[in-house]
Amino acid sequence: MIENQTQLPADVQHNVETFGPVPSRIRVYLSGPMTGIEDNNFPAFRRWAAKLRADGFDVVSPAEIQEAGTWELCLRADLRELCTCDAIALMPGWEGSKGAHLELHVAHRLGMKVMHLAAPAFDLVQHLHRQVAFSARTFGPGDRTAGVCDHIRKELGEVEADAAAGVSTLAEWVDVIILAFDGAWRGGATPEQIVAAIVAKQTKNEGRRWPDWRTADHSKAIEHDRSGEVSA
Repeated sequence: MIENQTQLPADVQHNVETFGPVPSRIRVYLSGPMTGIEDNNFPAFRRWAAKLRADGFDVVSPAEIQEAGTWELCLRADLRELCTCDAIALMPGWEGSKGAHLELHVAHRLGMKVMHLAAPAFDLVQHLHRQVAFSARTFGPGDRTAGVCDHIRKELGEVEADAAAGVSTLAEWVDVIILAFDGAWRGGATPEQIVAAIVAKQTKNEGRRWPDWRTADHSKAIEHDRSGEVSA
C-alpha cells in the first residue's frame, strides 16, 4: 500500500490511468473545449473547477489564467501551468479540442495521471422541481390550461414555419416540451407523477399494435390499431 495516497472521488476514480504514487494533495490541470463555444466555455470550466476543489483537489483552470492574446500565446501560458500539475482532468467534449489533445499528449509524456470527468446524469424529476419553482414564481400558481394550450399552438406554428424554411426546429420543440410539463404540473401532478406517467405511457405504446409507417400519410397522425380494444 502506498502511504500518503489520496483516494480519488468515486465518480472519477475508475477513469484514472495510474502512473505511480498520488501526492497527498493533487494539483490538477483542467482541460476542455473552448474555441467556438459561447463565452469560451468558461461557465463549464468554473463549474468543474468548483466541483474538483470541493473534492479536495488543487485546480489550475485555463479559464482563470491571464489571456495572452493569440491562441498560440494562450496555449504557451496554459502549458506552463500544466507542467506544474500532478494530473490532467479532461472535461466532457475534450475530444473535439485541438488544444486539449496537445495538453493530454504533454501530460502523458510527463507521466501525469489522467482523469476523465463524466457529466452528471440528468435527473428529470429534479429538473421538473426546478421548472415548477421557476414557473410558479414567474407566471403565478394555479391552473392555466387555456393559456398553456394557446402558447403550445403558437409554438407548433413556429415549428411548422421553421420546418418549411429548412432550419432547425429543435428550439421550438423544446418550448413545446417545457409547456407540456408546465400544463401537467399545473393540472395537479407532481414531478414524480409526471415522470412515472411518461414511463407508463411509453410502456403502453410499446405494447400496442401500429400500422406500417411506410404506407402511412406522413402529413397525418399515425394512430395505433384500436380494433382489438374493448370500449369502456
